[in-house]
Amino acid sequence: MKKFLVLLLVLGLAIGSLAGCSTSEPDEEGEPEDGIVEITLTSWRTEEIEAFKILNAEFNKEYPDIRVKYDPIKNTEYNSVLSMSLNTNTAADLMYVRPFDRGVSLFESGYLVEMNEENLPNLASVPETQRQVYKSEDGKLNSAPYMYVSYGFIYNKGIFDEHNLSEPETWDEFFTVLDKLKAEGVTPLALGTKDGWVMDEVIANPNYVNFLDGENWRNAILKGEKKFTDSDFVGYLESLDRWKDYMPNAYQAIGYVESQQLFLSEQAAIYPAGSWEIGYFQDQNPDMEFGVFMSPTVNKGDKQWLAFNGGAGVGINKNSEHVEEALIYANWLLSEKAQILTGNLMAGLYPTVNVPLDKIEDELAREWIEASGANGENFAVCYGLENFNREEPSAGTLNMESITSMFNGDMTPQEAAEHLQNGLASWYIPFQE
Repeated sequence: MKKFLVLLLVLGLAIGSLAGCSTSEPDEEGEPEDGIVEITLTSWRTEEIEAFKILNAEFNKEYPDIRVKYDPIKNTEYNSVLSMSLNTNTAADLMYVRPFDRGVSLFESGYLVEMNEENLPNLASVPETQRQVYKSEDGKLNSAPYMYVSYGFIYNKGIFDEHNLSEPETWDEFFTVLDKLKAEGVTPLALGTKDGWVMDEVIANPNYVNFLDGENWRNAILKGEKKFTDSDFVGYLESLDRWKDYMPNAYQAIGYVESQQLFLSEQAAIYPAGSWEIGYFQDQNPDMEFGVFMSPTVNKGDKQWLAFNGGAGVGINKNSEHVEEALIYANWLLSEKAQILTGNLMAGLYPTVNVPLDKIEDELAREWIEASGANGENFAVCYGLENFNREEPSAGTLNMESITSMFNGDMTPQEAAEHLQNGLASWYIPFQE
């Protein structure tokens, strides 16, 4: 009897040891699959759950031994949840990383794997324009530049046709369109000031590009060679300030969601937008015919810059137990196949790799991508994203305060510019010299 018990004990230890050595994960029925490694990608976009099911199925055709779980977090909670999980060493293997200062902060805190063409060969196909938004000052890359968004205006083609309107090319033409719509009883702009982030990200930050010579002006202000109180930037704010005459009644009480609904219900003709809105609008009102135009220029024939935000990079948790597999997946996301799929599955989120334009199915997406130029030469980064968000008061905070107050009639354009300049000068060294 004693020998039998000893034998059972030995067999139990052996089986337990074998189970402990397995790196496989349970399949959907709870049974282990030998040789399968599961990695997790987290993001702030719950909208892409179905898209990633398709993407990951394609990935598994090439890499059947790596299973990727897409586990997004509510966008308003993403930053805090990610920070806590990184601090407690419970973070996902891969994560969406925000461009510029926020991504640099994660990298400089030691949370992310540095990326280069050696561990991410497909990076060779990504233009420098897309890489720069995930680089720290020493040139180190913190994420795989996965997709980007840009800014412009989405309009109701039916309303434009009814009132014999064309897409404006210059700002003078833009205001002519607004005047005609207003005179004929149509609310021109689906926009309100209730949500400050809209004033910052969608209105102030992107629309400077064709008032102030895009990247040339932005690089000068980053160096402290220009100020927000200079006459050219104040002039830009004076032009923005005119928009309030074309916004809905009681626009101070209208937020982001209400603006969307005004446009979707065809109660307003033009929606100042980030490109990510395209998919949502098409899903919500498939019978409505949409058009897009980019931020107009001052004069016909001027270079037309396209306001640009890096969108999302894919970073790798430095403490992941599966860095090698995570690199394989991140590299695959930069392949032409994955980038075309991304462009077609996620309307308004565009490939960072120069894919053949005829492979992108949506007409509006092709227009937006084409506006960036053959190699991204028309991109101009939103002015508040780089350097100006590293400390508080940040450009984002100051824009939300000043632009909202300006539209609401509580600040003049000059006062709004001074608020932005003085707030940043309290900590931004080039503004102190």
